Amino acid sequence: MDKINIYIDMDGVQAVYGKDDTVEEMGRPGYFRNRPVQENVVELMQALNIDEHINLIILSSVFKDDHSAADKLLWLLDQDLGDVRVSFVPEGERKADHAFTHGLNILIDDFSKNLFEWESKGPGFVGIKFMNGINGTKGSWSRRNGLMLDASMPPEELYDRIVEMTDRLEQHYIAAGVLTEVA
Repeated sequence: MDKINIYIDMDGVQAVYGKDDTVEEMGRPGYFRNRPVQENVVELMQALNIDEHINLIILSSVFKDDHSAADKLLWLLDQDLGDVRVSFVPEGERKADHAFTHGLNILIDDFSKNLFEWESKGPGFVGIKFMNGINGTKGSWSRRNGLMLDASMPPEELYDRIVEMTDRLEQHYIAAGVLTEVA
């Protein structure tokens, strides 16, 4: 089996999202560089990054300016995630359009719109909603019984849940003929 591609969003997942922050504040230099850390997710990512069955990718939207991407890269370096592959999605583009087209592709994100677009790519594209205490107020993801993780989970539990989910998904897609098993 090919490695499982796990894409993890930054804002609201790895970095704590400012609930009351305005777009103007988010557009200022240093905003993304100084976001508080969602410690359990960063620890999870460090574990996923050394898992030989997982291809870990950070997938994050950035403003079309001269500092947002650099601020996010510096933030990642501060969290010892500098060796994780990063793909920045320019503001207004779909994250789903920046994914591999083969294998099992999982997106962990806090924004349902991104997850719905991701899953619309077809079989092998699975979204997992990250509940961060701010999002999930409309219930659009939970009403469809989508997969979810919670910000209150310790990193070990997050890791175990992801491994459990990916194992089930992998077997499901192999049985459905979407993925092939490699000896």
